[in-house]
Amino acid sequence: MLRYLIASILFLSCAAHANDAPSPGCFDLTQESVVLLKAAPTSFQTLSDPSASGTDKKNNDWADVSGIVKKPILTLYQKLLDPKTIRNGDNTRVEVTEIESKTFLKKMIEKIVVKPVFFITIAWSEEWGFGLKKGTPANPEAIVISYQKTEGTSHIKHLCGNISLQMLSPTSTGVFIYEEVQADRRSSDDVLNGITGTLRTLRE
Repeated sequence: MLRYLIASILFLSCAAHANDAPSPGCFDLTQESVVLLKAAPTSFQTLSDPSASGTDKKNNDWADVSGIVKKPILTLYQKLLDPKTIRNGDNTRVEVTEIESKTFLKKMIEKIVVKPVFFITIAWSEEWGFGLKKGTPANPEAIVISYQKTEGTSHIKHLCGNISLQMLSPTSTGVFIYEEVQADRRSSDDVLNGITGTLRTLRE
């Protein structure tokens, strides 16, 4: 997700970190949240990764993709706890602060600082909640991950998303990813490319 967002913002002024503003969120992560912004498929296809994209009435560019990953659900959960799974650029620094929570498997604040070139700094914060939808913490059957931008660069006006993990077998997981963004020089195709990249990374 991140590399496509940064490629767009590279065209902005070098004061990209100025005029920081809070971002309107999508979730209330002070309490349990396992409801998806867009419904996941009822079944997962084995030969293709269905996807869709567009722009909504609020001018948010959105996209979704689903697919099967031949790995246990707990393996994918552990991979997604590491922010470097989807933010692997050498010019990216992520500070993670874990928040104590009785309603989530994990809850954290991620502060992302990117220096795409020496005179530009882009910084923002995201709130992440890893919710158990079905099963137990030791043996989850469905996990819903919700994230949203809470503050930072005004060039990203809105950013929310979900990653849904559904156990299909002990060694196979159905993955559904949805994201909506309103950012300068950002299109729905960029959003789709980003989340498709995340799905590809989870298969590595």
